[in-house]
Amino acid sequence: MAVLTLQRPQAQRVTGGELFSWYFLRVSGVALVVLALGHIFITHYLNVPAETTTNFVMARWRNPLWRTFDWLLLMMALWHGLNGLRLSVDDYLHSPGWRVAAQATVWMLALIFTALGTVTIFTFLVEQQDRGALNDQRWIATAIDWSLVGVALLTYFAAAALLIWLASILARGGVPLYWGDVGQYAWVLHRATGIGVLFFLLVHIVDIALIGLGRDLYDETVAFYATPILIPMEIALVGAVIYHALNGIRILLIDFWRGGGTRYERPLFYAMLLLTVLLVLPSAILIIGHAL
Repeated sequence: MAVLTLQRPQAQRVTGGELFSWYFLRVSGVALVVLALGHIFITHYLNVPAETTTNFVMARWRNPLWRTFDWLLLMMALWHGLNGLRLSVDDYLHSPGWRVAAQATVWMLALIFTALGTVTIFTFLVEQQDRGALNDQRWIATAIDWSLVGVALLTYFAAAALLIWLASILARGGVPLYWGDVGQYAWVLHRATGIGVLFFLLVHIVDIALIGLGRDLYDETVAFYATPILIPMEIALVGAVIYHALNGIRILLIDFWRGGGTRYERPLFYAMLLLTVLLVLPSAILIIGHAL
C-alpha cells in the first residue's frame, strides 16, 4: 500500500535583486528620516512653501553642502518611492503584459526624473542674470498650477468618499475595512502615504526644474501653494511624510528588534499616530496663519 506523505512547503528564500530591494528600502528609509524630515522642517516649519522662492533656493544653493544634501534627498526619496511603487505593481497587477508595461514605466520614470533633478541641482548658476529660456511661457506655470489643483481635488474626493463609506459600514453595525490587527491598517496607511508623497515629489521635481528655465515661472508656481484650495493638501503632505517616516521606524523595530518589535507592535502604532498629529499641528498653524 502506498503511503501518502504530506510535506509542508518550504518558505521561499529571497535572493538577488529582491533581497537588495528589501535592504535598500530600509537603508534609504533610515537616511530619509534625516533627509526628508530635515527638508520638511525647513520648508514647512521654519518657512512655508510659498516662501521658497528663487531667492530662497539661490541662497541655499550657494553652499555646495546644501546642493549635496538636496541631491541625496532626491536620490533616496525618488528611488525609495519608485521601489515601493514597483512592489505595489507586483501586488495589484496580475496580468503579465500589464505588469511588464507598468514595471517598464516605473524604470523610465526613475531614469528621467533622476536625470532631471540631478541636472537642475548641479547645473544651476546662482549668479546667472538671465531669467531662463522658458520664462515667457506662462502656460507652463498655469499647467503645473492646475495639475496641483487636480491632485488636491482628487485627494479631497477620495478622503470624503472613504469617510462616507466607513460611516455607512459602521451605521450598519459592520467592521470598517476588514477584521484584522492594527498592523494591517498601518500597512494600508504606509502604502497610501508613500504613493501620495511619491507623486507629489514627481510634480515638485518638475516645478523645481523651472528655476533654471524660467525663474518667474518658478516663483509663480511657488506662490500658488498659498492658494486656499491647496492648503489642506500641504498640511496632509506634512502628515503623510511624518507618518511614513515614523511607521518606517516601527517597521525597522519589528524587523530587527528580536521579540520586542512584534511584542510592542500595537502600542508603537498608537504612539506613532499620536506623535504624527502632535508634529503636524505646528506646521498646520504656521501654514494657515501665513495664508490668513
